[in-house]
Amino acid sequence: MSELTPGRLSEIRSLAPTADPIDCWAAVQDLLREREHLIKASADVAEELAQWTGELAR
Repeated sequence: MSELTPGRLSEIRSLAPTADPIDCWAAVQDLLREREHLIKASADVAEELAQWTGELAR
């Protein structure tokens, strides 16, 4: 599941080019954490699919 709440995602999307650099840095960190989470979730699903299709072929 996504770790970013819809509210936080909305806050990030509303950041203007003139926003406080600290807020921008926090947004970048949140997005990078979310990216890592999605990469891991994708790898887990790919592994499960490989195991399932291997079991199906038997």
